[in-house]
Amino acid sequence: MIEARENTIKAFVSMDVDSARNQADQSTSRYREGRSLSGVDGMPYGVKDLFKTSDFPTAVGSSIFEGKKHWADSAHVFALKKLGAVLLGKTTLPELGSGEPPPTRNPYDLTRSPGGSSSGSAAAVGAGMVPAASGSQGRGSILRPASFCGNWALKPTLGALHSGGLLWRSPSYSVMGVHAGSLDDCWLVATSIAQVVGGDPGYPGLYGANNLLNTKPRALGILETAGWDLAEDPYKQRLFGVIDCLSEHGVKIFTRHGCAEIEALEQALTLLPKYRPRIAAWDIKWPASIVREIGQNKVTPRLLKQFEENEKITLEEYRDALISLAELRDVFEAASSLVDGFITLSSPGMPPVGIDTGDSIFGDPSSALGAPALNLPLLEDRGLPMGIQLLGQPHSDFKLAQIAKWLATIDVM
Repeated sequence: MIEARENTIKAFVSMDVDSARNQADQSTSRYREGRSLSGVDGMPYGVKDLFKTSDFPTAVGSSIFEGKKHWADSAHVFALKKLGAVLLGKTTLPELGSGEPPPTRNPYDLTRSPGGSSSGSAAAVGAGMVPAASGSQGRGSILRPASFCGNWALKPTLGALHSGGLLWRSPSYSVMGVHAGSLDDCWLVATSIAQVVGGDPGYPGLYGANNLLNTKPRALGILETAGWDLAEDPYKQRLFGVIDCLSEHGVKIFTRHGCAEIEALEQALTLLPKYRPRIAAWDIKWPASIVREIGQNKVTPRLLKQFEENEKITLEEYRDALISLAELRDVFEAASSLVDGFITLSSPGMPPVGIDTGDSIFGDPSSALGAPALNLPLLEDRGLPMGIQLLGQPHSDFKLAQIAKWLATIDVM
């Protein structure tokens, strides 16, 4: 089935089915002998080709690094191997994470994009080729493709999952995250990784037990964010339907209308697109400059132009952007004290026709805030999956996941 679907979806850049089967057989023997290594022992998974692995080359979607192998695995790959999980292969992404999109197709409609930049991971899980795959997010690279491909996905608190081995990253906001076919699998993979390698150095790591309980929220906030004007009307209407359903189940709803703290947050979020790109540009200014020098003839014109614009960002502009970001985080903390989490969209609309990965604007808030967010694949629009986003305070990942589990038990359609 994997080979049949892969021919049309093109989710992987490299794959070793024979090795995966051999590892799976070893896992089966361990289960039979009562010496299973963990809850993920034998689980096949894919790894975004932005992460180093010793088994496969890591090309980062670019011909510059084609065929380059690394001597060590990324932190999360090391952890999953220790626990007996089975690495099937490396999944696709756009050129250097943000350039020319890969040829990967959406498993629900082959004429459409799976999103990005975790394109192949989202498509592989959405197609049922693997139960879980790793992704990364700098802006909307976990949440948006999860919405397009119908996956449960965790974009964790900044630093909560060890991102060691993540190449071409933005250190101030990039995270390692998980796509999965179920919420329980998504959370189990995340906690399993955290229990072996923890979070990034200097961070306390992911909090919470392996098992989730249904937890009905007391109150939730609804956020429009800076993406609201770009969102398609059918998506807005379905979000309003979710809000009505929550109210009917006794959840107190806070919106910008009648709540000064949330209105202040909404106003602050509208300013995010003004300074967010400066932070993103500065974070990759150094590696992008190196790539321009050593591999300019192997970088597409689209990405070269982006790099040239990035180099125009000054240190003073970056410092001003950080001040604006600190002010946003203060406003977010004040609004968060009123609710158990926030609900918004994961993407502004349907997956684009073709290979364009779509707009990441609904992923920006969680990334900028260093906050956890989950994509909940509970809706559909015009026959395609549609995700809603659950967002919370930093280190509330476990709390959000348990709220998500409760939301999955009610009919939000």
